[in-house]
Amino acid sequence: MSARQRMTMRVYLQRNSAAANDYGEPSPPSWAALSTAPGYVWVDTEDTRHEPGSTVVSGYYRGILPVTTDVTEKDRVLKVENRAASQLFGLMAIDAVIRRKDHLELRMRGAA
Repeated sequence: MSARQRMTMRVYLQRNSAAANDYGEPSPPSWAALSTAPGYVWVDTEDTRHEPGSTVVSGYYRGILPVTTDVTEKDRVLKVENRAASQLFGLMAIDAVIRRKDHLELRMRGAA
């Protein structure tokens, strides 16, 4: 099975369009829609820690996209939907974009 055949989900990508201010400091992020690409995303690891007064859930995800997709580590994933337009995953920060022979591999973490 080729990587493209496995890409049965829709991945909504966003890019920060904020520029630096007059003093060269970064402005607050202004996320704008970048593209919607076919892809496949899955949970790599997920952990829940219980501490007095709080519970912390952290998740790490992996995904594949077509090689021609315009995506960098500075972008983020808004959501991932299946073919029936049901949301499977929410907001994720992209930690790494790795080029493979026939696809791009994304390493992501939950950014809620």
